[in-house]
Amino acid sequence: MGATVRDVAKLACVSPATVSRYFSGSTVVGSELSKKIEEAANHLGYVPSRTAKRNQGVIAVLLPHLQLGYFSEVLKEIIDQMPKYKCKVLILPTTPGDDSYKSFFKDLYIHGVIYLDEDVDRDMLRYIRAKNIRLIMLGGSADENRCNCVHINDMAAAYEGMKYLLSLNHRDILLLADYTHHFSSGAQRLLGCQQALKEYNLPYDEEKIVEFGALTYEGGYRSMRKALKKGKSCTAVFAFSDETAIGAISALAENGLRVPEDVSVLGFDGIAISQKIVPKLTTIYQPIDKMVEWTLNTLCSADERAQVENMEYTLPYKLLERGTCIRWEEKS
Repeated sequence: MGATVRDVAKLACVSPATVSRYFSGSTVVGSELSKKIEEAANHLGYVPSRTAKRNQGVIAVLLPHLQLGYFSEVLKEIIDQMPKYKCKVLILPTTPGDDSYKSFFKDLYIHGVIYLDEDVDRDMLRYIRAKNIRLIMLGGSADENRCNCVHINDMAAAYEGMKYLLSLNHRDILLLADYTHHFSSGAQRLLGCQQALKEYNLPYDEEKIVEFGALTYEGGYRSMRKALKKGKSCTAVFAFSDETAIGAISALAENGLRVPEDVSVLGFDGIAISQKIVPKLTTIYQPIDKMVEWTLNTLCSADERAQVENMEYTLPYKLLERGTCIRWEEKS
């Protein structure tokens, strides 16, 4: 016989009513008590009953914001594909310190959860796992979060991107990267660049790395302007998102520098806007449609194997040569 609510309550030193409120998604259970209940439930192997069937088939997407075109395209793809799974989609903002999301897990039958931001609130993820809800990280490595994930090989993709620029005779390359930590996508991409430079017997110059927050147009524009103002020279820019690359192109143009004649620019993601600028952006393409398809197949599958934790699915990327990168020739 499995563990009961009373068993969990006894081990956590709380009342059975408190345990029931917590697993029903109540917002009145404080963080300290929540932690005790989670630890007790995990220790005992307690699986909360999820018999509510109304609104069955709701997939929740945890989203910090829609500032990134990448997030918007993933969300659009989820909405486009969802009808064939006969599911509904719910967008949940991930505001740090705000636990109002628990009310949704109380009132709705959340079948699965997708999150896109590697910095999503850890308490939120622990809460979701404690409720035995399927969880997938889409577009990045799950790191220490212990859940399934789908992504490209960011290190290999950045390695190929850097080697591409090096093959075009660029040696003075500026990297526009987001804040990197642990084993994040950004950190993986920097490692890939470092490996390519090593193969060409070139130094990994940290002065050529411009780190900032979200990989937005504004971030690319401001960081490129700042680099130019500081007198940082470059013949090529490798931006870790297409929007960042486009922001950098705008800043270069304001400073009288042409792309690609004076500076080549390489982006990352292959989102729709990369084809709409002039010249079209050379970029590393991520198959967002395939990542979403795998995610929804896994979350909506009745196959018990789809519930295995720590399953990692890696999809192929592609370097798309367009109009923003050319061979560097020394000017006389």
